[in-house]
Amino acid sequence: MNRRVLVPRRPGPARLRRAGSRLATAVAGAAVLIGLVAPVATAAAATEDATDDPTVGVAAAPAQHGQPDGRSRFSLIVSAGQQVSDALLVRNTGSTDQTFDLYATDAYTTSDGAFALLDEGSAPRGAGTWVALQGGSGTTTLSLAAGDQALVPFVVTVPADATPGDHAGGIVVSVSSPVGEVSVDRRLATRLYVRVKGTVTPTLVVRSVSAAQPVGGNPFTAPTTITAVVANTGDVALTARAEASVHTWFGLPVGSSVSDEVAELLPGATRTLTFPLGSVGRVGYLTPSLRLTPTADAEAYAFTLPAVDGRGMVPAIPWLLLTVVVVVAAGLRVLLVARRRRAVTAGGAAPGAGAGAARATAGERR
Repeated sequence: MNRRVLVPRRPGPARLRRAGSRLATAVAGAAVLIGLVAPVATAAAATEDATDDPTVGVAAAPAQHGQPDGRSRFSLIVSAGQQVSDALLVRNTGSTDQTFDLYATDAYTTSDGAFALLDEGSAPRGAGTWVALQGGSGTTTLSLAAGDQALVPFVVTVPADATPGDHAGGIVVSVSSPVGEVSVDRRLATRLYVRVKGTVTPTLVVRSVSAAQPVGGNPFTAPTTITAVVANTGDVALTARAEASVHTWFGLPVGSSVSDEVAELLPGATRTLTFPLGSVGRVGYLTPSLRLTPTADAEAYAFTLPAVDGRGMVPAIPWLLLTVVVVVAAGLRVLLVARRRRAVTAGGAAPGAGAGAARATAGERR
């Protein structure tokens, strides 16, 4: 199962780590571990806040000539079969000597749109397998004194049969340290995009669009939410500008439209988007629609992509008003049936009375 790379958070106050309280220490350690799961950051330092104990921290960034070069991530434009070199600068920002583990792995998009990397226990199958760190493997270790830094070179070897488009991964720097009786693993990752040259097919699709209104409440209007499922079925990482709106009879717009930015979707990723539109009339039926304007990384691709549209159809029934109408109609039907029965009863008695009167008249004539 894919899981996100863990990004460290600061543990509890120093008193929770004192040897006199095992329970408090365990609670603090659990809190730290719970807070570790987060989307991968690009290059930020992770430190432990402690007043008396040594601190543990790490920073990492793409570098050239032994210094950070301003890049927030690696973006390599290569040909299939090509080999390229780059380097990651790792710095021990803590106050104690530390040994860091480094490894390369694959990236994926989470269900909420975050960029994440496989954990160390999951074997990469894509771009992570193309990276060779020191020693020629995908993993290495690095020991640094407090405040020291080191340049970690690596080589990316693209297979000859690599498909054109974006192959995403990352290089992770990990350091473990004890917090009371709990070992905390701090991980910092730098994104890696290997963009293989060739004919690409950037494709963003809208798989479904729906809208929902609550049953109760105002019989004439209701808060409405549009839900859409979008997918990157192409071979290029894409972001998008999304605009959600809703229409009804004869294509008339109802409610207000909502615009938002869609976070990057890697090739093969699927994401569910929600757009609250506010109050929309219960007008019988609604046609929710979503327009996506996708965008690729301008540094790697120069093309402009057309907008993609998706639409659906859902009922928008004024349930309370409909219930009242049904109740009134049922009452009127009961009254109408009772009136007809009375009319039939009265109509059946009238012919008998008339025949008796006729017989009486005939007798008088005789």
